[in-house]
Amino acid sequence: MAEEKTSCVLRLFGAPQGQLAGAVGQFAPQWKTQAQWKSRGGETLLALQAASPSGLKKAAQSLQAQFEADLYGAGDTSLAAAVVNALETHDRLLVCSDAAAGALLEARLETVPGAEKVFDFGALSYAHPKVGPQIEKRARARFKAEEPDAVRLALARAQAARRVVGSELAVGCAERGSEKVLVLSSKKGCWLRTVPSSDNAALWLLDMIRRAACDYPQAEGTGFLPARKAAQNGPAPEVGTNAAKPGKPRRKHHRGRWLLVLLLLAVGRSLVPVRHGRRLGKACPAAPAHPDTGAGRVEKLLAGLPAQTGNRTDITSIRLP
Repeated sequence: MAEEKTSCVLRLFGAPQGQLAGAVGQFAPQWKTQAQWKSRGGETLLALQAASPSGLKKAAQSLQAQFEADLYGAGDTSLAAAVVNALETHDRLLVCSDAAAGALLEARLETVPGAEKVFDFGALSYAHPKVGPQIEKRARARFKAEEPDAVRLALARAQAARRVVGSELAVGCAERGSEKVLVLSSKKGCWLRTVPSSDNAALWLLDMIRRAACDYPQAEGTGFLPARKAAQNGPAPEVGTNAAKPGKPRRKHHRGRWLLVLLLLAVGRSLVPVRHGRRLGKACPAAPAHPDTGAGRVEKLLAGLPAQTGNRTDITSIRLP
């Protein structure tokens, strides 16, 4: 019989500072669970030590309920591996729109098994001899004779790359003084985040991708531009406004269009369109819905850890990336 666990290390990214202590303080006394944690940048490691496996599970479930979008793994799971898993699970393809974003991601993802199925490593986007110029031409066409600033150009490139390649997600990066502006384009719109050059921009970009793939709210401090506004040729957007989860825009009602749709449905009821999932290099069935939330997610995280009983988990011996 497998030995049940009484300790574990949970990994979070972008968790609001100062809220972990309050969450740990809400642990029920009967769980008999203690916690210690350390953070660097956006990364947080949280070690749990319980008197029993049931206490450990309840404490982990409590944290998962409060930090669902921030919790990406347990044990030795890397953020890069969590990103690849999220992209593959939710059937998302990722490309880079410029070399700066490629430099941030490629080194992190090249050693992760299966990354080539969901990320093109530039081969089909900015580094492709034909597609790369197409992305640049389409991005600059928006500005006509005007020379855009770096952020607006990175935003336009990310949108162009997603459309030219046909991927669900595209990322870009712009240098602005001593900062990097990270851009993530999706069908809904674009997320932007400013990261100091002294911080680890690659990890922040990976976390933005993971959250977008899972349809989680972005971390506090990440701004959002709806698709219609992002497509406008206006001034450089303000980065840092927390509009993490876009609201649903009001829809216009078109009676004539709906009547036509109903007529077509009545005529072709037997024709059912089938959407096929996509992976780089091959076609595959669409991934099933996978909310990956609640107690099942915690059990999955804990199940992947080796049994640890008796000895207390020493978080000081674990390295942050």
